[in-house]
Amino acid sequence: QFVDFSGYGIASRKYLETLDLVVKQNKIDLKIYIALSPFAPNDLSPFSDKEQELIKKYAFTSDEELTDFIKDNDYECIWHMPTPMSMFADERFKTPSNIKKPSLLKIITSAKRNHHLVVWETSDISTEWKECLQWLKPHSIITACKMNYDMFLNYNDNVLLAPHPIFDVGSFEPEPMNLPLTLDDKFVVFTMSQWTHRKGFDKLLKAFTAELGDRDDCVLVIKTFGSGELPTPQHVADKVNSIRNGILKFDKKNNVVLIPDYIPESNVAWLYDNSDLFASLTRGEGFGLTMFESILNGLPVLTPKEGGHVDYISDKNKFMVDGMWDTCVTNDIAYPLHSEWFESNISSARKKLRLAYNLWKENKLKKEGEMLKKHLINNKNFDPKTIGQNIVDFVTSDNQTKLSEKQQKISALKKSMTLVDSLEDKLEILKDSYKDETLYILSCGPSLAEYKKEYLNKFLSDKPTFAIKQTLHDFSEVADFHFFNCANLPSPVGQPVQRHYKYNEDKRPIIIASSNYDLGRRWHKAQKQDIFFKIPIRTEINNEFVTKTKKFDDFLIDKTLTRPCGPGIMYETVFYMAVHMGFKNIVCIGWDLRQENPNADTYDHFYGSTENMFNRGDILDWEIDTTREASKELYHWLEGKGISLKVASSSAVYDKIERIRL
Repeated sequence: QFVDFSGYGIASRKYLETLDLVVKQNKIDLKIYIALSPFAPNDLSPFSDKEQELIKKYAFTSDEELTDFIKDNDYECIWHMPTPMSMFADERFKTPSNIKKPSLLKIITSAKRNHHLVVWETSDISTEWKECLQWLKPHSIITACKMNYDMFLNYNDNVLLAPHPIFDVGSFEPEPMNLPLTLDDKFVVFTMSQWTHRKGFDKLLKAFTAELGDRDDCVLVIKTFGSGELPTPQHVADKVNSIRNGILKFDKKNNVVLIPDYIPESNVAWLYDNSDLFASLTRGEGFGLTMFESILNGLPVLTPKEGGHVDYISDKNKFMVDGMWDTCVTNDIAYPLHSEWFESNISSARKKLRLAYNLWKENKLKKEGEMLKKHLINNKNFDPKTIGQNIVDFVTSDNQTKLSEKQQKISALKKSMTLVDSLEDKLEILKDSYKDETLYILSCGPSLAEYKKEYLNKFLSDKPTFAIKQTLHDFSEVADFHFFNCANLPSPVGQPVQRHYKYNEDKRPIIIASSNYDLGRRWHKAQKQDIFFKIPIRTEINNEFVTKTKKFDDFLIDKTLTRPCGPGIMYETVFYMAVHMGFKNIVCIGWDLRQENPNADTYDHFYGSTENMFNRGDILDWEIDTTREASKELYHWLEGKGISLKVASSSAVYDKIERIRL
């Protein structure tokens, strides 16, 4: 978010400036990727000359430059944004004109390691955020305050506290504003942020109106802009009036100035210069940039006594407002009921406002701001060069997670696949990747239960393994590849992110999905897959099922990406991928092709009935017999390619297929 007006945008430009101070001495090749959010201006002109210079210095200039930088997966990626944004920014955010292909998610997943730079405002993150962290599995988390540092340790062992750095303020020449009220000779309380419930404008308006709403010499200046709650300036104005009108106050004055839209930084600088106190009764901050900037501008600050902002505020500050941690009660999905934020006490806020007003009348308030600024400037934790060096040291430290040889191979294949977009290119990466090795396939027949789960997990721990559909549930630790289609999916009910299969990202397999319908039609978009095969609809193939035609050679992946209709995932994708990847021996466990109850309308599965499955599949009246009989031709076809096929559990397949025990 290097080129937008949000708090993340402001912070990203500051972090870039800190890294610029240290990349040369550390011999770091630094590049930045820009996603143009809805808050982005049309050009760089709203930003300082220094910010424009740095953005141009480090931004990718073309798709070719970006591709060349990430092609070997040999880079560290820091992604700085609210966590879920990583999952949708490529679809909803524009890219600069010189970049044609959105690549945010590709850059994150292709990196040698990814590191998430993030802040949050409450005592815990939402389930959605947790799901995204599980998905992208950042090697570390970098955050800006002690409150966040302690919280994120619950989700990652590697956490760095890297606060926003101190840079000189006042780079913009203050430009006066024509306001409806003069600020001269008045006690001016200034507040600034986007209008959301979390920011606590309601609390501040109530406290100010109740305590100082009848004073001609007091003004509350609210610089804000709309959000989903209040999308237009008029909505914001109506809300302000509604809050003030709800307060019974004798001789109430018109002493609130609302600026409900964007203004130039030069105007903001003027507001700082003409204010006496910055006030925020925010319910939660991961850092609180406006409070931070206010102190650097020499203003005293009235803030809640707890939150992510207290790290940089002197404990001698006279204007810390009492309150309590309480349940986040809101209709915003980002703030779940299991988290808490800080509800400021209006009575305490009134007393602090009155204290500040009295000190202002006595010409003693300014020195409180000077004390806060001196305390912050002398705090070495906020030195830009130190912060930049700490980030570089942390991100490049050699604390890589140790993977087994088997896991290293899958990890390398996944990384290579993230660099390409087309199905053809992904399959080319997998071509002969397991040349002459032995493959073990875990299928869903009842005979899989002939082996204890513990035994199979140990036996397969160092062996290439395909897990078919729900076998993943018991063998996720050893599955190198997971195959599923759109029939008999596990139900996603009760999961906030609608995935039928969830993966341990530390050991996530390569996921190969298939369906008779286009991607996204038969399962939720959040369901992960690395490769997707479209399977013909059985009513549109003139009865040319591959188990009937036996034309197995026609559908080799080297010949065509078109998959046959089996029926059955084994005949459509599983065996073909095994051949494509170069395996010399194939051992099937749970590939039964039998049905204990001939009157049942579905296969028996070792994991139980398919009755409660999502998109429950049906069985054609001839399907079981035909797929079983086709195992004979399949066996001889594989044999002709120098590939041996064996079964390691009870099975009704062709009797010449060798039976073994593991």
